[in-house]
Amino acid sequence: MTTKRRASASPAPTAAPAERVYPVAGPASATKRLKKSDPGYEDQLPPEKRLKQFKRACPQATRERADRVFAQRFFCVAREKQGETSEQFKVLGTTGNAYTVQIDKVPSCDCPDGAKGNTCKHRLFVFLKVLQVPQSSNLWYQSALLSSELAAIFANARTAPRTAFEEGVVRRYQVATGALKPEDLEAESSSLGVKKRVPDEGDSCPICYEDYTPGSEEGLVFCLGESGCGNALHRECFMNWAKTSNPTTCPLCRQKWTDSSSATQGGNAHAGPSYTAEGYENYAAMTGISNKRDTSSYHQGPRRGRDGGWRFGYDDDWNGGYGWYM
Repeated sequence: MTTKRRASASPAPTAAPAERVYPVAGPASATKRLKKSDPGYEDQLPPEKRLKQFKRACPQATRERADRVFAQRFFCVAREKQGETSEQFKVLGTTGNAYTVQIDKVPSCDCPDGAKGNTCKHRLFVFLKVLQVPQSSNLWYQSALLSSELAAIFANARTAPRTAFEEGVVRRYQVATGALKPEDLEAESSSLGVKKRVPDEGDSCPICYEDYTPGSEEGLVFCLGESGCGNALHRECFMNWAKTSNPTTCPLCRQKWTDSSSATQGGNAHAGPSYTAEGYENYAAMTGISNKRDTSSYHQGPRRGRDGGWRFGYDDDWNGGYGWYM
């Protein structure tokens, strides 16, 4: 007697992630106005106007600054909601200076570049990295935003993932500013390091494409740098890779390669901030980040300055003398 096998139930379809929808910026509110003959004409509010000139395209200087947002390292160490369409962010630049970025109808930053009225890279960092506004949107480079645009930006914002090093910077900043007790930082420090990702079935080396032995660490090295990904590589493959990569980086996450994580090392969170000559608080010593400027993404050719001399770099780093801001 032949028994029929019962057909297995089809797995329930997984729900697609909700698509984030952003309004397209225009010179003024896109709310349709009622005609005089329409009911409610007398009660409707006047259309909201943009408080600064609408930008039809992203300026080249702003695009260059946006490129540096993805090439350099910034840290959002604190944020405070100030209303439905307003939020304040504390951002540490690449040398540890602390700047305040305000996202509201007229976004601003108190850095030297922002103080001159420019769309600075700290502002762009908040839009593109923290609030994760897509580059395809025309909102992130506007000098002013409408209430509906701000509402969409904050409603669509997702929590940006942090590496272990970034988490350590935030925690040490909180200790330096009194928001976190030193003993609480010490209790957390053991969990801040980058963890090894031991290969599973089907994982392969990104260099030679040979499969790993599942669950084995033999003959492997791991990306455990301060902001590493924790992934494995064949030791021999990595040695060959390192010969052609200067500086040596991870072929997967492209972070600088080091032998062990420094996410919980360095930085004296108990010390107070230092101050720059311009009066900005600097937290490099407390948070363990380098105060050496990363100029790898800067224009290296000479350009004529405002006073007729020649200088190097972009306009947003020029302070009128011979120094650099960040």
